[in-house]
Amino acid sequence: MSEAKAKSDYDASSIKVLEGLEGVRKNFDIVELSKKIKKKGDLLILSHVLKIKPRILNSAINEGRVLAILPYLQKSKASILASLRTDREITLFSKRYNLKNVSARNLIKLVRKWNKDIQTNPLLLLNKEEHDLIIGSLLGDASIRQREKNSCFRFSHSVKQLEYAKFKRDILSNFSISEFREVKRKIKNHTIHAIDFSTNTHPIFNYYRNLFYRDGMKVVSPEILNYLNPNNLAFWICDDGSYETKQGYIILCTNSYSLEEHNLMKDVFNKKFGLDPKIGFRDSKYYYLRFKQEDSKRLIELIKPFIPKCMGYKIGEKNG
Repeated sequence: MSEAKAKSDYDASSIKVLEGLEGVRKNFDIVELSKKIKKKGDLLILSHVLKIKPRILNSAINEGRVLAILPYLQKSKASILASLRTDREITLFSKRYNLKNVSARNLIKLVRKWNKDIQTNPLLLLNKEEHDLIIGSLLGDASIRQREKNSCFRFSHSVKQLEYAKFKRDILSNFSISEFREVKRKIKNHTIHAIDFSTNTHPIFNYYRNLFYRDGMKVVSPEILNYLNPNNLAFWICDDGSYETKQGYIILCTNSYSLEEHNLMKDVFNKKFGLDPKIGFRDSKYYYLRFKQEDSKRLIELIKPFIPKCMGYKIGEKNG
């Protein structure tokens, strides 16, 4: 049955509640149910087929997801841990705390503490590559959108960079992806064909929202640039860099940042990497960074191991 058919057929009166969540537990293997949800829309289809209200089924599936990872856990505790959004998160949390001996009441407190801790130190959950992707992309055109309490990570690339968008998506596969699709936008007289990506909301992205945004505007600060390394610099170059083939130099299109922020970036490139980019100015309103030929060669040496093959043209290589 298609998702559209399920939506058209579904109404609350057609769903027979199996004594709530307890009824679903009695009648189904909730671990197996959790494995049936592969993509957006599957839950609605399954709720129609099994005659279970989506809200109840969703609770059962989240509980089953936890029990698939921690089969020894009591069901009452599994329902508490279901608020942790990723499988890796559940595993890391279980290693951090002795779940067999903690009470359900204290477990709720520990989950709250975990959510608070990862908003202070995201590397409790993220690996280095995920962290570098987020930092490098946010220095470029990516964004963090806050939705009520938590935030999501978003980026958009030209459809010509589909392979690069997939490369990023795969790195962030630990998180639930709410959007990865081709879109067309009209900007003035031009049609932009792009790939839009967004994660679902998660507390960890609040850390990056607080790091990069002031009064709703994205900024560059010493704290952000302290993270700069060859890996996240490669993402930044792939996002916002261009290679001038005739003269062999790299330009970073840092157009949205102020002159003060450009002076800060220039200073960090000098101190951290021994590079001395020139601050350029164009169209009477945009600043950018240009690396002279020798500095571009040294920059390429730094980032080349981290540049995906599909983006080789950003450092002067021919793709394919």
